[in-house]
Amino acid sequence: MLTIGFSRATSEPKYQLYISWLKSIDPSLGVVNFYGMEIPEALQALEKCSGIVITGGEDVHPSHYGKAEEELRCSCDPYRDSLELALIDKALAIKLPLLAICRGEQILNVSQGGDLIVDIVSDYGDTANHGSIGDQLIYHSVTIDASSNLFRICQATSFEIITVHHQAVKTLASCFRPTAFAPDGILEAYEWLHPEGKCYLNAVQWHPEKGDYRNSLSRAIGNDFIEKVYLYSSVK
Repeated sequence: MLTIGFSRATSEPKYQLYISWLKSIDPSLGVVNFYGMEIPEALQALEKCSGIVITGGEDVHPSHYGKAEEELRCSCDPYRDSLELALIDKALAIKLPLLAICRGEQILNVSQGGDLIVDIVSDYGDTANHGSIGDQLIYHSVTIDASSNLFRICQATSFEIITVHHQAVKTLASCFRPTAFAPDGILEAYEWLHPEGKCYLNAVQWHPEKGDYRNSLSRAIGNDFIEKVYLYSSVK
């Protein structure tokens, strides 16, 4: 049985959706929830995994990208920041397949020297609706780069995705390349600029695990990640 680690997959329904989505593709997958572990324990548990998902959630503390003065405009979890930054460092070092979603996409960018828009509506504009109200699902389109791995797996240059965020990547870390954008220009996905010799990596701002997670894009993202998890397990 292959095991996938989740930076947070606690009992709340919104976190269990990540597990349900991937298990809908491969019911045999084992799951580790790192949230709540001491960091040394989490890093040791990571070594037994064949892939990691950095999930959505609270804002990354702005001190991690040079904007500590913006703390009052954020809702943060300092423990989670420390946990995920350590997990990302270790995952990259051991070349573990990595899928980053929403907050996960943001903190992965921050971990490699990028920064974030603190609040999209206030700091960027509201020509596209990226947030949500209560349990209402908000959709907008994304344009996918036809030269990207994301296009290779889904064979589509545009798609309607589910969006739930008020922050986003502002400056993309130099080691990455963008792969999808929202209609207002907000970056929605990225991958390695030079993937040779590095781990599998896919980072998306939207939520493939929400709504109809059996749609062709969500299935493609999940399938591609799980395929790379099996490949990693076969050679590690």
